[in-house]
Amino acid sequence: MPRHASVAEQLTLGAVSEIVPPALIDEVITRCGRRERRIRMLPARVTLYLVLALWLYPSVGYREVLRMLFEQLHHRTATRHLRVPSAPAAVQARRRLGREPLKALFLLLRSAHCGPEDPGASAFGHALVLLTTAVDGTTLDVPDTAPNRAAFGPVPGRSSKDPGRCPQIRVLTLIACGTRAILDAAWGRRSTSEGALLRKLVRGGSLHAGMLILADRYFSGSAHVAAVRATGADLVIRAIANRRLPVLRRLPDGSYLSHLPAANQITPDLFARARAKGIRPQRRGVHARQDAGMPIRVIQADITVVPEHGESRTESYLLITTLFDHVTAPALQIVKLYAERWEAETGYADLKIHLSGKRSVLRSTEPNGVAQELYALLIIYQIVQITRARAARENADDAMVDPDRISFTVTLRALVRSIGRGTPPAPLDAFHEIWSSPRLERRGRTKTRERKGSLAYSRAVRTTPLRAEYKITIQSPQPAGP
Repeated sequence: MPRHASVAEQLTLGAVSEIVPPALIDEVITRCGRRERRIRMLPARVTLYLVLALWLYPSVGYREVLRMLFEQLHHRTATRHLRVPSAPAAVQARRRLGREPLKALFLLLRSAHCGPEDPGASAFGHALVLLTTAVDGTTLDVPDTAPNRAAFGPVPGRSSKDPGRCPQIRVLTLIACGTRAILDAAWGRRSTSEGALLRKLVRGGSLHAGMLILADRYFSGSAHVAAVRATGADLVIRAIANRRLPVLRRLPDGSYLSHLPAANQITPDLFARARAKGIRPQRRGVHARQDAGMPIRVIQADITVVPEHGESRTESYLLITTLFDHVTAPALQIVKLYAERWEAETGYADLKIHLSGKRSVLRSTEPNGVAQELYALLIIYQIVQITRARAARENADDAMVDPDRISFTVTLRALVRSIGRGTPPAPLDAFHEIWSSPRLERRGRTKTRERKGSLAYSRAVRTTPLRAEYKITIQSPQPAGP
């Protein structure tokens, strides 16, 4: 047994181990108090690598993942008949490891992994250097077990014909638009709102001055805007197109200065409790909300999509921002920049489709395992994005390219293939594989947003043209009525 464990300590994750080397893994495990007290077939470091590898091979079971990992030891040692641990042994090892080392490792890796000069990293060039980020949420399915239902709530009902199949967790991430790397993440049960998760990010200190936050209409409420602004970060958020905001001063670029009314003093939960007790809750009046509000700048724009064939369509946008200088941040440039918010959607496609593969439900049947597995998923996602950014920065042509042109799936496959090699991990081998692949040509979004799996989505996929032009028209605010 001791000899088996000493051999297993030589196990690595190929080029992945260059980003999370054994020394870093040992440090995290020791700090979290998960160092094993006796020699085991699956020591803590190997177990952590196993948890990560489960997302590199998402479509196979424990036994096959263990076999793939231990296969590399046959090439490095004289041992030809090294016994592969069983699946129950892997499950027990995961429980001993717990969630804390994975969470600590994720906190060490979270970063934009780009500089202000990198393509797509910052907004407005040298005139106004802001790290462009996007915040958005999604849901993940967890196995339908009694412990998971108790921790994360019952199976959500989607409709009378589609009642749902699994409990879900809600995840909110803050990503860097230039690299799609995660700056921070918060999660909870599905009933937890994205607003509550945003407040967790704010309390965690991941939002700060020098950062520009792009977000969708859900975050356009005054409470969310005030929470983000209190961190010193700037923001560009889309609001409901027919929302009426007062025009305080018109600016030469067509935008105008306005005031975002404050929220009611009483929250919906407190309002319901007061009514249940027979108390008449007092809400903040319109004038009081205006007086307690915050200054903003408003941009109204019509975006027309002109496809190479078919009919054009126009959609109205109402953007609110805390960038008040129309010279360094013109309205037209802000509207163009808002399209970078879709990097969050692309990041979730990387995480839920390309990385997870056919595994649409997590493996773990109990909450601690779900947390461990979620952090492992975020870590592997982050490692792939770090590798993409490095490949773009250190490409063979000696000229830095935009990370958007480096394929996520090509990078992922290069990392996975590096695991089974008998030679020590060499990131340059993975880079050569990435560099030899064709570079992507990013296209603008032309398809209307529909629910995936619906008939409207299938029809939109079939009829959406490959290329289109975009025409942006800044609309001046209409004068108030009599």
